[in-house]
This record gives sequence, C-alpha cells and structure tokens, in this order.
Amino acid sequence: MKNIYKYLFAFSLIFFMSCEITDLDKQVDPTVPSPDNLDVDLTLNSIEISFANFFGQATEPTAEAVRLEYMFDRYEVNFNSSNANLQNVWSTAYATILEDVEALLVPAQENELYIHSGIARTIRAYVLLTMVDLFGDVPYAEANLGGENLFPGLSEGSEVYDAAIAELDLALADFELVESGTPEPTTELYYDSDVDSWIKLVNTLKFKAYLNLRLTDEAAASSTINSLVSGGDIIMESSENFVFQFNSSSEIGQHPYYVEEYVAATVSDYVSNYLMWTMAVEKPVDDPRLRYYTYRQVNEFPSDPAVLNNEIDCWNDPRPASYAPIDAISPVPLPFCALFDRGDGYWGRDHAENDGIPPDNTKRTTFGVYPVGGKFDNSQGTSITNTDGLQGAGIWPIMNASYVYFMRAEAALYLGTGEDPRAMLEEGVRTSIAYVTSFVDASEFENAPTEDDIEEYVTVVLNGYDAAGSDDERMAVIGKEYWIALFGNGIEAYNLYRRTGTPENLQPTLLGTGNFPRSFLYPNNSVNSNPSISQKSDLTTQVFWDNNPAGFIF
Repeated sequence: MKNIYKYLFAFSLIFFMSCEITDLDKQVDPTVPSPDNLDVDLTLNSIEISFANFFGQATEPTAEAVRLEYMFDRYEVNFNSSNANLQNVWSTAYATILEDVEALLVPAQENELYIHSGIARTIRAYVLLTMVDLFGDVPYAEANLGGENLFPGLSEGSEVYDAAIAELDLALADFELVESGTPEPTTELYYDSDVDSWIKLVNTLKFKAYLNLRLTDEAAASSTINSLVSGGDIIMESSENFVFQFNSSSEIGQHPYYVEEYVAATVSDYVSNYLMWTMAVEKPVDDPRLRYYTYRQVNEFPSDPAVLNNEIDCWNDPRPASYAPIDAISPVPLPFCALFDRGDGYWGRDHAENDGIPPDNTKRTTFGVYPVGGKFDNSQGTSITNTDGLQGAGIWPIMNASYVYFMRAEAALYLGTGEDPRAMLEEGVRTSIAYVTSFVDASEFENAPTEDDIEEYVTVVLNGYDAAGSDDERMAVIGKEYWIALFGNGIEAYNLYRRTGTPENLQPTLLGTGNFPRSFLYPNNSVNSNPSISQKSDLTTQVFWDNNPAGFIF
C-alpha cells in the first residue's frame, strides 16, 4: 500500500497520545510550547502541513472503498482497526492538528492575528467534520479537559458536526475583523493569505456539511444551502480551488504517490480497473481526462498464454456472476480482470482482487499527470522513470470548483434551490475537464483531447441526463460524473456514495463477501489507550447523517 506520509517539514510532528485536545495551562507534553513562547507563524505552517498529511491519510482508504483506487482485499481485511492509514488519521487529527490549533488560538486572538486564527479555525472545522464522516461518534466534548480527563468519551456525531459548523462561523467572524494593517502569516500554503478566498472556502465547507445533513434535517439544509447559493460567496472558479500544491524543487517535496511510483522506479500499486473502464469503455467516447489520470507503460496486452498466466493470471478465469451487466444502469458489462476489449494496455486490478502480485511492475498502468504530477499518456508505451512528467508537482484536490457545481446539481434536485441541475452538471463536467487538462500544454502532445473530443463527451453526458426519467436516475448521471471528477479525493466520493448511492454500478468485490464500511472501526491506538472508547462490532455502523437503508450500498 501507499506510503504517503513522508513530508519534509521538520516541524510537522505526529504525537501519539491518549488525551486528544488538552487545556494549555495543564499541558504535560513538553513538546508543545506554552502560549507565551509559541511561534504563531511556525505553528500555522505546522498545522497546514499536518492538514495535508491528514487529507492524504483519509483519502486513500475512502478512495479504495468507492473504487477510485484499487483495494487489495475484502473490506474487513483492508479496514480493520490496525489499518495504518486510519491510525494516522486519528493521531494526526487529535494529537497534532487539533492540539496545535488550540495552542495557536490563544496568542492569535490576544494579538489580533485574525488571519492566523481564521485559517486555524477553518482547518479545525474540516478535521472535525471529516472525523465524524469517517468514524461517526468521536471524542469532542470531554477532549478539552487537559489533565482532568485523560480518557475522553465519545460525543455524538451530530454534536461534533454542530460544533464544526459553529467553528466555521467563528472563522468567518475572524476574517471579517481583518483590516489593511492586520499581520499576515509569513508563509501561507493554500491561498497565500488571501482572505476572500478563505471566506469562499468557509462558505463552501458549510455547503458540503449541510448537503450531508439534507438526509436528516432537510429544512435546515435547504435554508442554509439556498442562502449560500444566493449569496454567491462560494468557490466557483478553478482559480479558487482549495488544494495542497506539491513541488519537486521545494522543501514541501513531491506528491507522495509520485514518490512511491516514479521515484521508486517500480510501480507498486494498481489503478482501479473500474475507474479505467468508466473512463475508457462505459461511454461510447473516451473521457478527456483519461490520459491525464492514468499512464500506460505498455500499449497492448501480451498474447502468449504462458505470459498471460504469469502476468495476468485471471485472464482465463470464469467471469463472476456478480459482474454481469446491471440492466438500465449499465448496458456495458462491468470490467473483469483487465480491459482486454480495449486491447491497448489499460492494465489494472479488480476491486478486492487479493491474488499474489505477479512480475508486472513495468507493464501495469500507473498514475498520470493529474493529480499526482506524473507523466501524460501520449501512447509512449514506456516504463516510467524518476524524472518523468511534472516530477511530482501534483496536488491534493481538497475542494475544487467542479465539486461545488456537482453539489449544486444535487441540491437543486433534492432541495429546490431554484438552480437548473442539468446546467450545474454541465458546468461541473466542463470545469473539471478544463482544470485537469490545464496541467500540461496540450499542444505538446498529439494524443491530447481536442475541443471536439470534449464537446462530444459533454454531449454524451447530457444526453444521458436528458434520457433519465426520475430525479434518482438524474442523480445517477450527476453522481457518476462527480465521482470521476473526484479522482484524488476519496473523502467526498465516500460521502457521495453513502449519501446518494451513486455511482450505482460500482464494481462488486471480487470475493463477493464483506460489509461496505458505512463507517470505519476506531483505530487500535485510540481504543487500546482509552477505556472510554468501545470498539464497534463491525463496519456496518452508520454515521448520524446516513439514514439510508442498511443494504443501500455494497
């Protein structure tokens, strides 16, 4: 699995502690400075780097669950309580980010450093929302008692959500206090201290939270989202995207997936067959983003049965019955084993395929230009090297303008915002394609998609929407396009799937067994060190806003 947590900022530390958020005047950890000697700029930098870590740690397991990335085995094997990603998510959230934010807010407020405090509050809110989305009930109300409570109990997810939304409002209040003379952070890694951009992000995160809440509090969701849409102060342009930018020539370093695949010069992971099938087979035209998302090391599959047996041993296996076409959802058979019908080297793995790893490192498809900063697939058919493509100058796409258009389409369908969901769908698709294709100069590659290719793709998508006979069928079209645009962001795709059940035709687990994680198990490092937390019985526990039926998704 991906080793995605190696960043080069020395001050980005992960502490493993049983007490998650501590009161500063009773702090016993000598590594955490008191407010009197805390460097606010350095601490904000630490928070922002740790937040990038947190996003990467959370996006991998969620992306695997919803087939944006390849998952090695059944859910219970991948997402058990010792899962390294989830252990790190928990520790980075509680022992690093939330603790550092708490430490920063005291001197920031005392010294009227409202940009610093507004950013810190925004990140704290995102982390709290995400912890609920991943785990459900999490420590919160009892987690700020310092030495008085080393074993904080769980707070209900709804309570933590309310607190996170309130934190977003406090962030807005801080940003509104910013004046021309307000000191800026010496280094700000996301928006370069542009307060207007941070305000748009805060409003967009409120939109995101209330879109989940539409299942349990439709009235509040409708009122809030209508107000946010009519106010217009949300992310709407790709120049406003909330991303973490990697750079091969700076101390921030290369995208961790690039490091694992390209720098190591041996592809260690697989691309999801379902993702490639969705983009290359399901529709009558190729997705214009296909050659940006993926890079093929070969342009054809081997034809010798002996080679196939050695490198793609499933090639002659019987097709699972669960992989049959799904009537009215996908008339095209779901992928099995490899995209042999294409014949041009889209070489990945099926969801939950757990056979041994064959000697195919120099042949399997890997990550491309977006979002990893790899190589554009111009049909070179050559193995990757450690200097290819953008050399790891990729991004974590945390909240993009295209996502917001898809969210607006969903809200228009189910909450009556007055917007046209078809128009929002089209804007989402076009905005995503334009952003992804901007990562390289298309004129340098003969196989880059043309404007005609893009128009043909958009037409196919809109024709599918127009053919839908109900809001749920229209949501299936919106959800599939949103899911494609979310490559690189498993968190929002995971929420989308639990909230809407889309994409509807996700590839089943190859093993045909296991429970989809409606929430993840608590990590061992939280349960073992805190007697106030009891482990869940399995992965079927639903988070508070997910009131869909138990068998709603698989």
